[in-house]
Amino acid sequence: MKKLLLMSLLVPLLTACGGEETTNGDAACDVEPTISVYDAATEETLFHEKSVCLEDGATVLDALEATELDIESVGSGEMTYVTAIDGIQEKSAGQSSGWVYAFNGSPGDEGAGAKEVESTDIIQWRFEEDAISFFE
Repeated sequence: MKKLLLMSLLVPLLTACGGEETTNGDAACDVEPTISVYDAATEETLFHEKSVCLEDGATVLDALEATELDIESVGSGEMTYVTAIDGIQEKSAGQSSGWVYAFNGSPGDEGAGAKEVESTDIIQWRFEEDAISFFE
């Protein structure tokens, strides 16, 4: 009888502790890509490589927003263009400077609001003095 009572108390407790919790404590993570943010012009890391907790269908832009850095952008959805991160504006280091992202080691091939992420993905946002040459 004591074992049955003990089990009836422990099972709900263990079940409640078994799920993953997000950084904000709301729900389990569907995907956890790794992201970093780097200013190549000053060689400063703005956000050190870390996994972020996102919902299924999240994009590279959602991962950036999860860093909680200040982000400025134009457009919306798939057409969102990032113009500044943490106060560093495009064209602030020359006419060709701006924000780009690498996706699993290669330059991003879609808009940040369109490129969906998985847990195995590694995203690096970079401020480049010559953003165009980043894609060459």
